[in-house]
Formats: sequence, structure tokens, C-alpha cells
Amino acid sequence: MKILKKIINKVLYLCLFIILFIIIQIPTISEAFFGGESSKNINLFLHVAITFFSTIIIFLIVYTVYHRLNSKPIFVKNNIIRSYSFAVLFALLSQISQFAITALEKGNDQDLELLAASQSELAPILIITLVLISPLLEAMVWQGILQGGILKDVPPLFSIIITSVLFAFAHGYSFNYKTLELLCSGISYAVLYYVTDDLGSVVFCHGLSNLIVYLINFVF
Repeated sequence: MKILKKIINKVLYLCLFIILFIIIQIPTISEAFFGGESSKNINLFLHVAITFFSTIIIFLIVYTVYHRLNSKPIFVKNNIIRSYSFAVLFALLSQISQFAITALEKGNDQDLELLAASQSELAPILIITLVLISPLLEAMVWQGILQGGILKDVPPLFSIIITSVLFAFAHGYSFNYKTLELLCSGISYAVLYYVTDDLGSVVFCHGLSNLIVYLINFVF
């Protein structure tokens, strides 16, 4: 009976995890143009309001689930230099791997809609979402809730593989070179969390990775 109850709880939490993954995408809605908007016609107040209020509400929901499944604090005060040094290293290795895959496939990852947004009044919202909001919410959901919560009883190697593969397909949608690139990120975040045991370092790594991509695609 206890085993059955445990299995049911795992299934329910996995369903909740899927729901959380979907709702944490809501703040990203405001980083692009709404219907009828252009670079010269933006309802900036609406974009800011949606970003601000959706982030607060979603963070509280995610944190409640995280706190129930994972007793570790989000930001660990010990070994900060070590953890964040690893974060920088993993971010660089992840991006180098992704650029190599893109070069081999002769692909172009530039999003024209985001490029237009980066050259408009939405640029600050886009940067904040990419560098802070998305990394925080995604780290809490993927590493905090899934890897460190739902899969905490699974051997580390398998939890890293499961988390990384699901991360890649959830963001890439199909088996292609883009999914392979995302797998590099998924592995980096999952391994970093296992090595440092610090969710804050994963947030930093994810944010730094996104910043690198932003600078290369939209600035330089």
C-alpha cells in the first residue's frame, strides 16, 4: 500500500511539474510584440504589468511546490566562489558546444521577432526576462522540483539524464539539431546542480548562458 501511494504521489507531482513548466512561460509573453504592435507602437505599461505581476504570482506558486519537495534553500551561502566559478565554466562549455553544433549544421538561431524587440522599448524587459526571470523560474522547476525533488530518490546519473533529456525536448519540441543544442544546456544545469548542490549557481549559469546568446545574436 505504501509503495502504491508513493507511486501515485510521484505521478501527481509529475503532472504538477508539467503544469508548472507551462505557466512559467507566461512572463516571456511580454518580451515580444503583442498583436497589432510594432517597434514604434508598443503598450509598454501593459508589457511591464504582465511581466511584474505574472512573475510574482508564478514565483509564489513555484516556490510553494519547491518548498514542499526540496528542503534546500535556493541560494546557498557556503562555497560561493567555488559554485559560481563552476557556473561560469559550465555556461561557457555549454555555449561553445552549442555554437559548434550550429556551425556543423550551418544553422541560424537568430529569432527575427526577438531581434526586433531587442531594438525597441521592449529591450529592457527582454533582457530581464532572459537573464533573471526565466533562469530563476526554470531552475526552480527543473533542478529544484524535478531533479532535486521528484527524482531525489533516483541515482544521480539517471536523474541528470532524465532531467537533461526532458529539458531538451520540452524546449526543442522534436528531435533535431536545436534539441541537441538544448541538451548541452540541460546537461550543464543538471550536472552543475549535482556538483554544487546550489540552485543559485544554476540560476546564474542559465542567466549567463542566455546573456551570451543575447549579446551574440542581438548586439554583435
